[in-house]
Amino acid sequence: MTIFETERLIIRQWKPNDYKDLFEFASNPQVTKFLQYPTYTDIQTAKNRIKFLIEKYKTQEITQEYAIELKQNKKVIGSLNIGSFKPTAGGIIRFGYTLNPLFQGNGYMTETINSFLKYIKNNNIAKRIEATHDILNEKSGNVLKRVGMTLEGILRKSGENNLHSRYDVALYSILYEEIK
Repeated sequence: MTIFETERLIIRQWKPNDYKDLFEFASNPQVTKFLQYPTYTDIQTAKNRIKFLIEKYKTQEITQEYAIELKQNKKVIGSLNIGSFKPTAGGIIRFGYTLNPLFQGNGYMTETINSFLKYIKNNNIAKRIEATHDILNEKSGNVLKRVGMTLEGILRKSGENNLHSRYDVALYSILYEEIK
């Protein structure tokens, strides 16, 4: 099921045959060093993750993970994750994302997040949207700045990565009325 599209991308639910594309970036330690899940060491881990996500879609929760697919060749190049949703006070969403390093530097994540923010606004889903990143992951912070999010502060030793070490987290937000 497609959630939304951009000029070059389709953001959709994961499909069983996406496992090779997921494994391509989830098995890269340069990608997973900033994430909570460990680096994938075998293809079965990717298959199991997608199977889990497909089952989770049946719950129709707003907290989900979606594939980012290139329209031109149907390759999955990353993921968009709605990590939490608080429906009170108009709603607060916190999201995250991962992009295959082979596709970084092409504006794909900026395009994804800009469209995601518009999707949230057009569907009146939330009044506040948040994203965080490890302060050492400067590329992630640059994307959030490009889409108009504001750095609210640094949460000291608030994050935990897949190596079970604590790190400082940069917290960004954008409000409903600020989304263009």
